[in-house]
Amino acid sequence: MKIYISADIEGVAGTTAWEEADKDSAHYEQFRQQMTREVAAACQGAIDAGATEIWVKDAHGSGRNIYAKDLPDCVRLIRGWSGHPMMMMQELDDSFDAAMMVGYHAAASVGGNPLGHTFSSSRIFSLKINAMIASEFLCSSFAAQYVGVPVVYLSGDETICAEARQLDDELVTTSVS
Repeated sequence: MKIYISADIEGVAGTTAWEEADKDSAHYEQFRQQMTREVAAACQGAIDAGATEIWVKDAHGSGRNIYAKDLPDCVRLIRGWSGHPMMMMQELDDSFDAAMMVGYHAAASVGGNPLGHTFSSSRIFSLKINAMIASEFLCSSFAAQYVGVPVVYLSGDETICAEARQLDDELVTTSVS
């Protein structure tokens, strides 16, 4: 079984201030490690469920946050940004059996997370798709649907987990806030 995981940092446990997600801040290292631990736990859960190949997209900031050495051997880490049109779901295609999202967060303009944003906190106040406020989760879910890959798991803040369950009441979520 081949699994795709997209990971962000603003929705990992304990992250509540912008400097905690900023690589130039003294606080960043603690949350970079937390992001890595949460991704490693998701990988282990996928392995326990039968995954033999896992691709992880480091989808925060520069795309160079996760410590590769702390991930299982069957993981391929996608670092940096290529300009791929599916952004946070870069390299996802129909060869994957399922997709998971780790560290996701509330959308811009909805509240629920002090770090809520959609792609750019400085450029986008609110983004809507077909009259729905679009979170990064929603956009990533649409990308997965586009290539026919089911989204089976989401971790992040309580607000994004509630939004996700409204879209798919069978989706497994873990709220870390």
